[in-house]
Amino acid sequence: MTWLSQIAYISKSNLTGPPNQVKDNVTSILRTAQSNNATIGVTGALLYSGGYFCQVLEGETDNLEELFETIQMDSRHKEITVLYFDQIDERGFSDWSMAFAGIEEAMRFDIQGVKDSTDQVAMRDAGRDLLTTLHRLIQQHQGLDRSTF
Repeated sequence: MTWLSQIAYISKSNLTGPPNQVKDNVTSILRTAQSNNATIGVTGALLYSGGYFCQVLEGETDNLEELFETIQMDSRHKEITVLYFDQIDERGFSDWSMAFAGIEEAMRFDIQGVKDSTDQVAMRDAGRDLLTTLHRLIQQHQGLDRSTF
């Protein structure tokens, strides 16, 4: 039996350069993720906020674990903090191999508070807050021209 899981994490970005170069790099990451995720049956959403990647991924547990190992080895990420990794009954982002919630200059979340927390409940709450925020931002962007992302 295959299990469906979901992981929420944040990571500090190693992307450098002027804002337009960072945007181009994030767009390239997004396009690659969309293609690769579709191949392995992973769905999810990405937000680039205040120099951090904020992401939720979902799929068969084995595929998700393998993908997350790849992300952890990717030089564009550092200080990766897993907010939660749980089994789920259904996908929250089933329509997207990788939905894009946008690029924001200022950080939307209290990242330092999350990273410093040893309270698993607080981490899970931060992950749920990330999940809710990604859903809301994606809904806002649905009416916009996707080429701007």
